[in-house]
Amino acid sequence: MGKKEQDAAEEIDIFGRVFTLKDDLRQRDVASWNRAYIGYTNTNSTADERQACLQAAIEAGWILAPGNYWEDVTDQNGKRERRFYFDGVLVDDMLASEVNYYGTLCSMQFQYAMRVPKASSSQ
Repeated sequence: MGKKEQDAAEEIDIFGRVFTLKDDLRQRDVASWNRAYIGYTNTNSTADERQACLQAAIEAGWILAPGNYWEDVTDQNGKRERRFYFDGVLVDDMLASEVNYYGTLCSMQFQYAMRVPKASSSQ
């Protein structure tokens, strides 16, 4: 990555964060994101779909910055759930616009990684 690309990658976004996604995605990375994403059965609404995209990226290890992680927790009744944290905040507690923005970027990265390049013309 050249200096210009590195500077662009470290720009502060509209929410005041430096958001960096892994960009050299391999099949294992894309499959990991996709498996996590399809695990969310309630993605019929836009808000749920964007949250699933962001959480799948956290689970698959795609987000290099800001800090993020997930944890499995069990409540007093034995019910298990997975909680996702992004920049120190539980994803459920983030602004909807933030989840929409970052979830969209993660979805776009998935689409970009899955694209089939156009054939080059041979003349």
